[in-house]
Amino acid sequence: MRIVLKVAKKALPPAFIYFAIFLVLLIVFSQNAGKERETVFRASEMNLVIQDEDAGVLSGALCEYLSRDNKVSGEMDEALLSEMLFYGKTDYVLYINDGFEEGFLAGDAQALLERQSIKANVAFLDQKIELFFRYVRAELAMGKSMEEACKTVLSLSEKQTETAFREGGERSYETVAGYYYFTYLSYILPCVLIMILGPILHAFYKKDVKMRTDCGTVSVRRQNLRIIGGISLVALLFWGLLILIGVLLYWKDFTVASFCFGAGNSFLLLLVSVAISSTVGIFVKGDDALNGASNLISMGMAFLCGVFVPGELLPDYVHKVAEFLPVSWYMKNVKLLFEEGGIVENSDTFFKNGAVLLSFAAALFFVALAAAKKRKVV
Repeated sequence: MRIVLKVAKKALPPAFIYFAIFLVLLIVFSQNAGKERETVFRASEMNLVIQDEDAGVLSGALCEYLSRDNKVSGEMDEALLSEMLFYGKTDYVLYINDGFEEGFLAGDAQALLERQSIKANVAFLDQKIELFFRYVRAELAMGKSMEEACKTVLSLSEKQTETAFREGGERSYETVAGYYYFTYLSYILPCVLIMILGPILHAFYKKDVKMRTDCGTVSVRRQNLRIIGGISLVALLFWGLLILIGVLLYWKDFTVASFCFGAGNSFLLLLVSVAISSTVGIFVKGDDALNGASNLISMGMAFLCGVFVPGELLPDYVHKVAEFLPVSWYMKNVKLLFEEGGIVENSDTFFKNGAVLLSFAAALFFVALAAAKKRKVV
């Protein structure tokens, strides 16, 4: 037990860095919790040059329509236009040929429009011009004159709306600060435990320590039980610290029942994390390699299982891969925890996901035991 605590004490400083990152993430995201998160789409302003040879009512209305969201320049000679296009000083050149309005009434307006651009982001502008034509045709079909139709369309286009993309679909788990707490537990638990428990296992495979323990009166079985007990104590202390932080910072976001369910779910993840740490500690030799393995495993599972990136944004094949990772099943229970009535109405699903987590822990422990028998002292 003394060796366990001594080695764990030495491993604390590098592990504390990641623990500090965990706390910073909680604080930053908690400040945004409760706010409606959305991304607003706005068309970017473009530099346009319009060469209007028709000078009719429709072409004038089109120029005014396009000038509302873009910088529109007047007519200029062809040499200057080519130079501006080449050097990127203008994004789009629109030629409105003579007879444009008559062609529009005849249903052949596009043939009298010419466009020049060397950029690929002008498709939205083409769609906007076509939308303008559709509105004008609709007004003309109601019996209005060209002047009245253009005036109505310009009046309607003044009422601009913003398109908002809400994150997380219909269910917004991110509105509750406690969501971040349980979510980032799935990153910090395996990350820190690999960095702390790995060196402990390495210590017992050192030649001098192994010889000293073999010379003692304690049986091999009792030695293994003490190692397991020491590792379990360190893991439980760290998990208890995390739960205490959750109680102090996010108690208002939970009922007693929901927090207990969440703590139970995180305890199952603790078992998985200890099993992963034991397996990695046996297979990976050297503390530097252990730090790299800790980052690779914890961050890899976090990204694939929707911890850092919302699961809705990940492709289907990533979801299929994530099914073979324990954090994915942990996150399913976290989302159930924050659905309205989720635990009450889906308790069977919650316990099934927990059973899968327990199965992952058992399988990884067996792998660790099998690897421990073949591990040689160094």
